[in-house]
Amino acid sequence: MTRVSRIVRSSLFWLAVLYLAAGLAYALVTPVFEKPDEDGHYGYILYLREHHTLPPLHFLEGFASEYKQPPLYYFVASVLTGWLPDVAEPERLLATNPYMDSSVPGYREDNRNVFLHPPHVTPVALGARLVSLLFGLGTMVAAYYLALQLFPRQSLVPIATAAVVGFQPQFLYLATAVNNDAPIAFFGTLVILILMVRLQQGQFAHFAVSLGIVLGLASITKVSGLVFFPLAGLALLFIHRGFNRAFLRDGLVIVAVALLVGGWWYVRNTLLYGDPFSITTHTSVYGAPRPFGSRIQHDLLSIEHTFWANPSRTFVSQMWLDKVIIWWGRISLALLVLAPLFHYVSRFTSHALIVLLSWPITFLILLITYWTQQAAWAYGRLLFPAIAPIGLLLVLGWWYSFPPRWRCLPLTAGAGIVVVISILVPFASIYPLYHPWREWTGEQVEYPVGNIYVEPETGTRIAQLVGYNLSELYVSPGAYLPVELCWRPLSQTDVPYTVFVQLLDLGQLDDQASPGVWGQRRTYPGLGNLPTDRWTPDRPFCDKVLVQVSPDTPTPLGAPIEVGFIDPRTDNRLQATSAEGDSLGASFLRGVPVLSSGELPAGEQPPRYILDDAIGLDRVEAERGENTITLTLTWQSLQPVSYDATTFVHLKDADGELLAQADRHPLGGRFPTSYWLPGQVVTDTIRLPLTSAYDGPLTLNVGMYTWPSLERLPVVDATGNPQRDNMIAVQISLPLPDKEVIIP
Repeated sequence: MTRVSRIVRSSLFWLAVLYLAAGLAYALVTPVFEKPDEDGHYGYILYLREHHTLPPLHFLEGFASEYKQPPLYYFVASVLTGWLPDVAEPERLLATNPYMDSSVPGYREDNRNVFLHPPHVTPVALGARLVSLLFGLGTMVAAYYLALQLFPRQSLVPIATAAVVGFQPQFLYLATAVNNDAPIAFFGTLVILILMVRLQQGQFAHFAVSLGIVLGLASITKVSGLVFFPLAGLALLFIHRGFNRAFLRDGLVIVAVALLVGGWWYVRNTLLYGDPFSITTHTSVYGAPRPFGSRIQHDLLSIEHTFWANPSRTFVSQMWLDKVIIWWGRISLALLVLAPLFHYVSRFTSHALIVLLSWPITFLILLITYWTQQAAWAYGRLLFPAIAPIGLLLVLGWWYSFPPRWRCLPLTAGAGIVVVISILVPFASIYPLYHPWREWTGEQVEYPVGNIYVEPETGTRIAQLVGYNLSELYVSPGAYLPVELCWRPLSQTDVPYTVFVQLLDLGQLDDQASPGVWGQRRTYPGLGNLPTDRWTPDRPFCDKVLVQVSPDTPTPLGAPIEVGFIDPRTDNRLQATSAEGDSLGASFLRGVPVLSSGELPAGEQPPRYILDDAIGLDRVEAERGENTITLTLTWQSLQPVSYDATTFVHLKDADGELLAQADRHPLGGRFPTSYWLPGQVVTDTIRLPLTSAYDGPLTLNVGMYTWPSLERLPVVDATGNPQRDNMIAVQISLPLPDKEVIIP
């Protein structure tokens, strides 16, 4: 064995070790059933484990959605996981997250769990994922030997091809899923490897039989494996240089062997269901076909996104890792297109390139002309039967687009980027996507609470709200307010209870004295990953909930927050109590101000009067109506205050007799002073009744006090002089014009 051969084989060995380690992370980090269609594939395996026979082709309740698939992967997985115990009630794994579809658009880490999960991946699910991982490993190794047929003396191209294929992030994500995508990719790679060996090296023993066996196994792995037959026929034309006796002989042997290996499943479907390819069952769940012209651009972008990234059953927004790998694919494709400008392709090599190109082109055409016409959007993973030719072609683009003396560096860097990104994905992308909560380790929260939520009928203490954090100083109508709730689970429940968060308007009460609601959100704790019937008691965590403020919210508004639990069986709220068990009734927590763009804090201007060194009175306008005087008070926040001050205005005649008065929170209680931001200007309008008969001079007294002490805030003027009785006294002369500024 030469030194180069030892290095090559050693590189492949260590690449395989790294692949298995990375695959284990992909398998463990993603919760059970959160990979595409895993629940149906899992149910197929359970059916084989329990009944030892094939399931019916048509849909049944429970795990039946993938019974339409050919059986090879499920048979292998059921045999290899036969010694593993299953959960006591596997149907309980199908509990769905009803709030997943109401997640925040464009925000990745928000209710992306389709199912409610147990604390860990179940043994059978993990075992089936590892079976897929072995098929993925086989795909990577076969891709290495595929590249070795074209580059027997270049150690870097085969190992780079193996790295690009095996560590393509979405392939590794699905090669650790309970599904048959990795097995069909493996058999597809074996088919093209056998063909390429025959094309490059000539006749070898049992070629037709070997190819027939692999094609037969592919046909009972996934129906798309039937596409391998015409692709193999195209390669046979190049191998035998056209239609001739050798072509027909090999073709007959290949088809006969493939029918013996895999044809029985299609005969069974024909006899029992009249649907040999299960096409009717596959497409029955989709609506009317979509017009090609209206969807082609959208579908191509979706195919690209889901081929390289998107580790989810649903379509999630891209993060920086996704964008890097997508642009890596675009650059690699551009280099592949440009490569012929720099490298002469011989006639013999061109046959191999045509065979390689035929696989991704065929599957892409089928994807955009048939499958995406039926499905809601395009799945890039349906190109994975051609993953090895795609990986090799992209590597060739990197190899031939640079001068020979520079090729090693860009190819090493290009393949290394894929490997590094793939290793980062489970920790930087997948884990935050499905585990958006964080453990609370006892650090100080911004707003400590301590409320305990209790089932009214049993008195069972369910959870304690340790406190909450608000990352925004204010929020605008239509925007989302992040509220991080820190919980201490106290006990599990029979059913999952719903958490609700509401933004209230205490100045808007209905007939039952209930406040107005200008924003609300319902979700499960952990955004679907820590429901109360599965969470771990005494394992505190913090959970960020995004609450959308209604676009119609009147501003400015100081919006308190209400947090609680709802029992889904009765739609009743759990009772909130103190740590000592005292009922709290309505428990409103401090929120944030809701401000429009014109009400945001501006630069501070020196006010005419200053209350408690924190609140300035800039301006007072008075307008005389038929029986009222309308006062417009312009306040300015100088620094935050922790209290909600009450404004008082007293209107007195020349003898000091009180003619009218008003005591109220600013803006009728909708915008308390504790919500004011430094630099913010608040305009408040107050109407005072006044008899039309009185036309003498008036005195207006303005100030603020706190409740329940009734202590007035100290008042000074702009020069620092204290004001008598801690109030601002202003003289008004009657009759008033339409409007008069009494404090400029």
